[in-house]
Amino acid sequence: MPKNLFFDLDHTIWDFDTNANETLRELYDLYKVQFISSRNVDDFIGIYTRVNHDLWALYRQHRVTKEQLRERRFRDTFREMDIDEEEIPLGVEVKYIAICPTKTALLPGAREALDYLAGKYDLHLITNGFAESQRTKLRCSDLEKYFKTLTISEEVGAQKPHPLVFETALKNAGSDLKTSHYVGDNLEADVKGAIQSGWHAYWLTDDPSAFSNEKCTPISSMLDLKDLF
Repeated sequence: MPKNLFFDLDHTIWDFDTNANETLRELYDLYKVQFISSRNVDDFIGIYTRVNHDLWALYRQHRVTKEQLRERRFRDTFREMDIDEEEIPLGVEVKYIAICPTKTALLPGAREALDYLAGKYDLHLITNGFAESQRTKLRCSDLEKYFKTLTISEEVGAQKPHPLVFETALKNAGSDLKTSHYVGDNLEADVKGAIQSGWHAYWLTDDPSAFSNEKCTPISSMLDLKDLF
């Protein structure tokens, strides 16, 4: 049995979709987007979500920088909403990164699972998010108390699934592969990344048939970990 459990943060513990969508609805109203575009708030959320996802994929491939990602995601969203260049709201990105990380929604069962596991194992985080935002999420959501170490890819200089991220996490925890397991939701970055680095991975998914590996255990909820550990 492991002594150390490592977790992804966004989409695994912290409910990124709920928190981001709530923030985007606030921004849509705050900047009165309905008066400069015919697109409704659901269109705004859908377009932004896709644009942001695509830019993060480019960021993981080192094809855009952190600054370019943050500069482009709302600008490109508003352009796709057919907003005239001179009417594109200013400061939306700054407001987004000030508000969104302070949201506190967690995935169902996440806190209950952490309460249970923290009494039996040393818990750690490995995240691809930006450092200042991830630390704010942990503080505002009262999650800091659960984790012994925090490994952030931005500070490592590589993104999951790069082996350096997983190696650094082990070093930070003073752990080794024999006593460490990993829990995450993203098939490529989390699950395949962990397996390729020699870990056993627990994959939070609603489609377990999409991937099969002896070193991968699918779970449908964080609460499943209470039965496994």
